[in-house]
Amino acid sequence: MPETTFTVPGLLTPDDAAAVMFELQDLPCVNQADVDLPQRQAWVSHTAMISPEDIAAKLLEAGFEATPLHG
Repeated sequence: MPETTFTVPGLLTPDDAAAVMFELQDLPCVNQADVDLPQRQAWVSHTAMISPEDIAAKLLEAGFEATPLHG
């Protein structure tokens, strides 16, 4: 199962972390998600039916720019 970590520069407060978690958990094909507020990162375990770019686009719609980390 693919796992993707995103940098989320706008992740500043616990409310931001809760909003990002809500968006991630609401996505189909996402099995598990976690937010690391101090690192301003989000980790997502998802099926191959959703791409990291699709996840980032959904977070952007919610007001959080997210960039997948590669490598």
